[in-house]
Amino acid sequence: MILTNAKIVLEDKVINGSLEIEGNRIASVSEENRPGLDLGGAFLCPGFVDEHCHGSGEYWFFEEPKKAAEYHLKSGTTSLLCSMWRNAGKYSYEKAILNVKSAMGEGSNIRGVHMEGPYVDADLGSEGGEEHPCRREEYEHLIEISDGIIKQWTFDPLQKGAEDFARCAAENGIVLSVCYSKARPEELLPYMDLGLSVAGHMLCASGSAKPQFVGTKEPGSDVFTLVEDRMYAEVIADSMGAHVRPYYLKLIYKCKGADKIALVSDCCAGGDTHGSDINVINGELYGSRLTLSVAIKNMKKHTNAPITDLVKMASATPARAMGLYGERGSIEAGKIADLAVLNENLDVMKVFLAGKEVR
Repeated sequence: MILTNAKIVLEDKVINGSLEIEGNRIASVSEENRPGLDLGGAFLCPGFVDEHCHGSGEYWFFEEPKKAAEYHLKSGTTSLLCSMWRNAGKYSYEKAILNVKSAMGEGSNIRGVHMEGPYVDADLGSEGGEEHPCRREEYEHLIEISDGIIKQWTFDPLQKGAEDFARCAAENGIVLSVCYSKARPEELLPYMDLGLSVAGHMLCASGSAKPQFVGTKEPGSDVFTLVEDRMYAEVIADSMGAHVRPYYLKLIYKCKGADKIALVSDCCAGGDTHGSDINVINGELYGSRLTLSVAIKNMKKHTNAPITDLVKMASATPARAMGLYGERGSIEAGKIADLAVLNENLDVMKVFLAGKEVR
């Protein structure tokens, strides 16, 4: 199959031309318009990668992973991690992980699980919670039954047993992210050698320590992420700027750049949208109703970033952060043909998963 007459979005530029697919992979990319399926001058992008997603608005991943994943696939998200928050724990982390495991495989855009807790500060985040120390028998059990599909784990380094937990996660190739934490930069820095590389949805429930002097601000994980070049910043770009105010989005983009920003949906289920793309449950902001295709449009509105950066923040950067970049996240010969076709308004027109068009 050849896709032709397209604006092909590479990581550093946009070229006009065609892309050839052989089997499930990209065979070649050319600046020549070869005969094939005419895309009418639309943008041809790598499929989006969402590393932080709880559901689809109607379905939670811990209950109905296939249905939730299909919703995001139709919006161009060809790879995602199923995120597990406190409500998944009440349902059963074990059952949730096994549900996701059974939904993976050929034809699926699910690449694994993201554990968002339970080892986080009980005072931070929607729904409330209780202190939950890092229990070795618990996390070792979850890692064992997951059989390698836990790819990312959000935790608070101040929780009891955090260092042993981090070492275990590192030994099992799990990327660590920090959120729901009041840790100071000097408390976070040692964990970078144990795999800490991601800031979970920055400037949203991220927390900070009590300042030493009244009237001053103590740096927390957000400032740590802005300063540390190795840290990736997850960003929820909703249309209202409810999760991250537009000026903060501009600040993050200015400090980190597209190479270190991963747009995430944090999409949940249930609740009230308040006529927007947020999600509110019992009066609390509880994730969003975003897809990454909408997050891209919002990021454009708030920062005026160019198309190459917008696509990179939704594809190559999260793919790198999650260790998927070798096969996915950019348009290159030899990579799996996960693709999204966008019009000038950045609406999704077509989606290809492993070389097959999604109907």
